[in-house]
Amino acid sequence: MRIIRLLFPIISLYLASCVEFKSRSLSADGSSSAFANRSLTDSGLDGFLVKQKSGRGAWNLDRLALVGAYFQGDVAVARAEAEQAAAGIQTAGQMPNPVLSFSPGYNSSSKGISPWIMSPTLDVTIETAGKRGQRLASARAKAEAAQLRVAAAAWDTRSKIRKAMLELYAAGENTMLLQAEVALHEAAVGKLQAQVTVGESPGFELTQERLGLSRAMLALHDAEKLAATSQAQLASAVGVSSAALSAVTLDFSAFKSLPSTPGTGTRRRALTHRADLLAALADYAAADADLRLEIAKQYPDIHLNPGYEFDQGDDKWHLGFGVELPILNQNRGPIAEAEAKRKTAGAKFEAKQQAVFGEIETALASYRAGNAKVATAAKLADEAAHASDTTGRMVEAGELAPLDLTRRRIEASAAKLSLLEARIQRHPH
Repeated sequence: MRIIRLLFPIISLYLASCVEFKSRSLSADGSSSAFANRSLTDSGLDGFLVKQKSGRGAWNLDRLALVGAYFQGDVAVARAEAEQAAAGIQTAGQMPNPVLSFSPGYNSSSKGISPWIMSPTLDVTIETAGKRGQRLASARAKAEAAQLRVAAAAWDTRSKIRKAMLELYAAGENTMLLQAEVALHEAAVGKLQAQVTVGESPGFELTQERLGLSRAMLALHDAEKLAATSQAQLASAVGVSSAALSAVTLDFSAFKSLPSTPGTGTRRRALTHRADLLAALADYAAADADLRLEIAKQYPDIHLNPGYEFDQGDDKWHLGFGVELPILNQNRGPIAEAEAKRKTAGAKFEAKQQAVFGEIETALASYRAGNAKVATAAKLADEAAHASDTTGRMVEAGELAPLDLTRRRIEASAAKLSLLEARIQRHPH
């Protein structure tokens, strides 16, 4: 009875401190409905934007990137994984629970004394060699890597949004230029038709002009198709439906001017401060801590076994001592595995850094070539515009026919399209 009176409050306290399971339902229909109802006026999104110091304002690249960080599934997965890794810190820091053993006995030959023998025993583990500290170091490094991957996922989302916005902007600009060019081709066809009718121009020129009109119309259809698909791709990158994105006015001001020349420290910052690189470095730190932990496991933990025995009316106390004997293995296998994992983590970091270096070299080469192309396209556009203006004055003076001015304007329009293409390619993708 004394033992029961001792154990009862311990068991009651344990049961009272247990965490209860909380149900959270998940269904395909509910998730689909929630996605369809997403809006850029969502109250939760508004709060998130305010926290990021981007309250109400234009729906430009920076603001849409924050919306993507809030809604996008890849970022949500990275955020959930970061929370999971952070919870691992608590697990790593926990001390081993003592183990209570209870083995009652019965003495059938006892006379006049209680035949029951009660012998509860505790097993208390004392960790040695700093194992708990190494577990915590590994868990913290893994949590840091997971948190950095949230930033990397958000940046990747921003890159996808930027690419889709750039394509949507280019499609819109192309559409406007091509609409003007189609109108010019139609005017040229009309003028040539009149000249062919009266015998002033050969039918071959009319056929050529009609082919030019057909090409311009097909290009216009392609631009309109690209605008529609880019709108859908942008909505997907942001994490909302196309209808939700269509409800706001987008700000393309970030693409109307060319990006500035990268500074001299850009390459070094990219090779040392990118979130995905820092995450790989944190993975290496975690692998290093795991190796230290496996090395520490060579040294056995100590087990204290205090116990009590009620033997037919007598109270008996004892203190046991236990330790694992590392005679069959010295944890060499797990140590070798951990060492190999650390080597793998180091190789992954170096490979990632090498890939980033290659990306930088490619981007800089594209940047320099893009500058040259933009300069050439701008010069040709200026020359075409000047030729169009000169032709206009000559038409007013009666020196040239109106058809010549229409043709110069078509050439100027084509030059504008080439310049737009060069400027779009000049933007990083």
